[in-house]
Amino acid sequence: MNHFEKHGLMHLSPSTINQWIAEPALCLLKIAGITDGEAGAAAWRGTSADRALAKVASNNEMPDEDLIKIANKIFDEQHSNAQNHHDEEKVQKERKELHQYITVGAKFYRSLGETPESEQGKVTTMLPEINIPFIGYYDLLYKDKVRDTKTVGRMTSSVTQAHNRQASLYGYVLQKEPWLDYVGKKEVRAFKVDNVPYYIKQMQLAALSLERVLSYSDDIFECCQLVFPDFDNFRWSEITKAAAKDIWKMER
Repeated sequence: MNHFEKHGLMHLSPSTINQWIAEPALCLLKIAGITDGEAGAAAWRGTSADRALAKVASNNEMPDEDLIKIANKIFDEQHSNAQNHHDEEKVQKERKELHQYITVGAKFYRSLGETPESEQGKVTTMLPEINIPFIGYYDLLYKDKVRDTKTVGRMTSSVTQAHNRQASLYGYVLQKEPWLDYVGKKEVRAFKVDNVPYYIKQMQLAALSLERVLSYSDDIFECCQLVFPDFDNFRWSEITKAAAKDIWKMER
């Protein structure tokens, strides 16, 4: 067994690598099996919009009303299956605004004038020197492009490094141009990801750094001691903060 597998990590993903880069302590907690347990309202909005917009990309004739019904149904299912307490005001705000993302996004995908070959697909690959596979899930695969849909509450003027890495994995495996479609409530901004080899190299180097930390000990909690949490980072929840305070002995 390699150092990843010793800690129960049988594959890597762009989200794991992005979390390792952004907040290593939280990434190690996840490897240890300590997580929030479920996503929140913003993530539900993203999943709901992604699936509805994939439908209109494949069938331009689908009316907005049907797409909104699909999105609302998926959102409500995620909400009803939630185990943790969620801010109901935020939940209802996201649901109320969901139709805006659908209407704007549907207009964009209809305007592309092409139909995807598949949607919500899986990619798997091995990167040099990394002993476990990378796995990712794209939104839309076209003849010469692979597109990922991102709903955003506030429109961006540039692509984040994290999203570049994610989309590059799809482009690298599928040998297609990777695109990121930022869908807002008023407009869509689409960005082609350039320099795919650069971002693939980033993921490889980050994975190697994670492996070095995991090689420190077969005990994941001893590995945790090589880094330290930053509670100013928005990624921390009350659940993960409580676990971290115990693991790093913050209140002794």
